[in-house]
Amino acid sequence: MGVVQGLDLAGLRRVYGRTGSRLFYTWVARNARHWGWTEPGQSKWRLWRAQRQLQDVLGRRLALRPGARVLDAGCGAGVVARAMATRFGLVVDGVDVLDFHLAEARRLSERAALGVRTVFTWADYHDLPYATGEFDGAYAMETLVHSYDPPRALAEFHRVLRPGGKLVLLGPMATGPLEELPPGKRELLEPFLDAMAMTGARVFHAGNLSRLLTEAGFEVEEALDASAYYAPTAEAVHTAFRLPWEVLRRCGDPARWLNLRSTVEMYDVRECVAWYVHTAVKPAR
Repeated sequence: MGVVQGLDLAGLRRVYGRTGSRLFYTWVARNARHWGWTEPGQSKWRLWRAQRQLQDVLGRRLALRPGARVLDAGCGAGVVARAMATRFGLVVDGVDVLDFHLAEARRLSERAALGVRTVFTWADYHDLPYATGEFDGAYAMETLVHSYDPPRALAEFHRVLRPGGKLVLLGPMATGPLEELPPGKRELLEPFLDAMAMTGARVFHAGNLSRLLTEAGFEVEEALDASAYYAPTAEAVHTAFRLPWEVLRRCGDPARWLNLRSTVEMYDVRECVAWYVHTAVKPAR
C-alpha cells in the first residue's frame, strides 16, 4: 500500500493507536470515537446514552429510506455504522486509513451479524474508490478535523453522492479563524491540534464551513450550533478525568494519553470551540 500524499498516517496512529488511547476508547467510550448529545434536563453522567442520542441525531438528519447506501467517512471501529444499520436500516460502507480500526470494525460487525449491512474498506476519503453518484448519503462523525484538505474531501463527498443525496457533518471546530482567537487561548489550542493530527481544524471553522460546502456544490440545509447539547459530556469527562490526568502527567509519559489529555486541558478553551451539525444536499439536476 503506497503512501498517500498529504496523509499523516504516523500522526493518526499516534492519536488512535497508542495503548492509552485504545484503552480510553474501549473502556470509556465503548469503542466509539465520538462525544455525545444530552437533552436539557438529562444527567450529564449518562455518557453512553449521550453517544447513542448523537447517533440518532445523525440518522434523523440523513432521513433516508431503509436499504439506502451510505458512506461513513472515517469509520473508526464501526460503532456509528452499526447504529445506522440497526436503528435506521441503512447499508453502510465505512472507510478508514488505520488498519487496526478496520480490523476492529469488521470483528465487531461480524459478532453483531452485520457483516453484510456494514462493509469496511481501507481508503482515504480525499480520494474515494467509488463511482460517481454511488451513495444515497454520507456522513463524517467528528472526523473532518483530521482532513489534510477539507475542500478536496467535501468535493469527494459531493462526487460519490447521487443527485439529491444527503451529507451530514458532525463535530468540533473553532468558533472563528485561529488567528482571531485571544492569544492565550490560541497558544493552548494550536499545539493540541498538532498533537491530535487535526489539520482540518486549521482550515474550517464555524464561520466558513457552510461556505466551503457551497463551494463544493452542496446546498446547506442547516448549520446547527449544537454546543449546548455537547457541553454536558465535556463537563462530565473533564470532572471524571481531571485527577487521573494529573497523576499520569506527573508520573508517566503524557504523550501516551493524548485523548485523556483532550478531555481535561481542552476544557480551558471551550468558549473558543463550537460543536456543529451541518446538513447539506447535492442538488438534483
